[in-house]
Amino acid sequence: MQSVIGWLLLIFPGVLFVGQLISSVNFGLAQKLGLQEKPETADAILQRAERYAAYWDLVTLAWLPISGLLMIVNYPIWPYVALIGGAIYLDASGREAAKNMSFRHEGINTGTRLEQKLFFSTYIIMAIIAVVAIAYSLNKLL
Repeated sequence: MQSVIGWLLLIFPGVLFVGQLISSVNFGLAQKLGLQEKPETADAILQRAERYAAYWDLVTLAWLPISGLLMIVNYPIWPYVALIGGAIYLDASGREAAKNMSFRHEGINTGTRLEQKLFFSTYIIMAIIAVVAIAYSLNKLL
């Protein structure tokens, strides 16, 4: 089970990390790839917030892929790294959802309906991954 969860944590959060890396290095490319809202359907304030969040995400979103790698090789500190990563993911998913809903409530364009659904679904997936990482880590530690 540990190996399976390790691979899941390496792959899925790893893809998110790579997406944020692309967003940090070339935001226009990230928009073309559908990783960020298109400029014609999202207000500048949202695009600026997403760009700055991508920079910070390079520091914070690396924890779960690292914990996944540590789980795969059975390095003994993996539960602690997974707890940190899970807590970050749980916080980030809720905060991003709240931020996005606040922008929409205030009438800020946040992308097409499809983009909104896609990005909101990623927050749900992040929260699920976070809960799994936290629960599995706590199970191993206790």
